[in-house]
Amino acid sequence: MKQKLFLTFSLIFFSIISAFAQQRTITGTVTDANEGLPLPGVTIVAQGSTAIGTITDGNGNYSLRIPENVDALIFSFIGMESKTVNIGTSNVVNVELETSS
Repeated sequence: MKQKLFLTFSLIFFSIISAFAQQRTITGTVTDANEGLPLPGVTIVAQGSTAIGTITDGNGNYSLRIPENVDALIFSFIGMESKTVNIGTSNVVNVELETSS
């Protein structure tokens, strides 16, 4: 009985660990396409989730931890066109945003 209980708890423990291990961190810089200047305060969210997101720092840099099943990030900023970027297998995604007309 103790052996079955130990085996059950071990399986649960390793399942939880593997669930947390299936995440990755995406980093990058967001710049203005016209002038090449970094954009602070750009909102970045994982496509299909409003709970996973971040904003760029004062130098236009960001870091976002996402689940493995996220395929794209959405970048938005006031006065700029929103942009959806497929991330593929890359862990570094640099983006240029265009001024909205």
